[in-house]
Amino acid sequence: MNRSIIKLGCIATMLFLSTAIKAEDKSSFDYHLKAKKVSENVYCFFGTLESISKENGGNMVNSCYVKTKKGFVVIDSGATFSYAKQAYAEMKKIANLPVKYVINTHDHDDHWLGNSFYKSKGAILIASKTCEENMVLGMKTRMEKVLGKVLFGQTKTVKIDKIVDDNLTLNLGEEKFEIAQPISVAHTKGDLIIYLPSKKVLFVGDLLFNGRLTSLRDGSILGSLEALDVIDSYHAKNIIGGHGYETDENATAEFRQYLLEIKKQVLKAQDEDVGMEKITDKVKMPYFKKNKLYDELHNRNVLDAYKELEMMEDDEE
Repeated sequence: MNRSIIKLGCIATMLFLSTAIKAEDKSSFDYHLKAKKVSENVYCFFGTLESISKENGGNMVNSCYVKTKKGFVVIDSGATFSYAKQAYAEMKKIANLPVKYVINTHDHDDHWLGNSFYKSKGAILIASKTCEENMVLGMKTRMEKVLGKVLFGQTKTVKIDKIVDDNLTLNLGEEKFEIAQPISVAHTKGDLIIYLPSKKVLFVGDLLFNGRLTSLRDGSILGSLEALDVIDSYHAKNIIGGHGYETDENATAEFRQYLLEIKKQVLKAQDEDVGMEKITDKVKMPYFKKNKLYDELHNRNVLDAYKELEMMEDDEE
């Protein structure tokens, strides 16, 4: 065979391997995950208070782990296959145990796209019926659209194994997990909370934000306030939300204040016949500008609250 042809073939192979390695490097986004201990045998990876971006790899959610004698239980698996893989590698430094269950608090994709990694390791996936219905197999998710195929990597939507219709008690090792859907519509139509009575630790997903604003686009301001009442009724020692770093018993205080203030000001504006086209000029609430994503989310929250509260008033007439 002509030596020049062999040489060209070798060069082509080297270029192919180089491209493949670079692609693999990009898909193996380094999340720099460090587990923070919240309570005995309870650990969380706290996401950044930002929107999804290629720069953060979608790492903007709190993913938590509970260690039991028989294995880990994960609450919200995170943004990608790679995220979950790296998170589990960190957890194995604490204890070389399998992940037995993954509980998804709701259907927003930043919370559950790590499911595919844990499923590949034999974990049982748990979610509400509505959450399961919105995890459409083969559907292109928001995360994939923002991150692109390379960073999204091996991530895919996988089938849920166990549905929580109303409530479910899960026992693993010495730990009891009380799983419930407190309100029919709050942040979404299928929010779950998980309570550990032995530790007085409560995981509430996106029923609680602190340090950044929520989004009311798929939920209800009235339902969200009702859910906060349920959360506070547990008198938990630690309350862990889906976004934000506060986890003590007072973690709901500022979020409740934000929702109550929107409700109060929107109702007042409606009484003064302020129309939807001017409501965001009327309800600014500058005190909350210190929260991350205020500019991106506040006006939309006001509009969503206006539509819901206006409908409530129409129903009462």
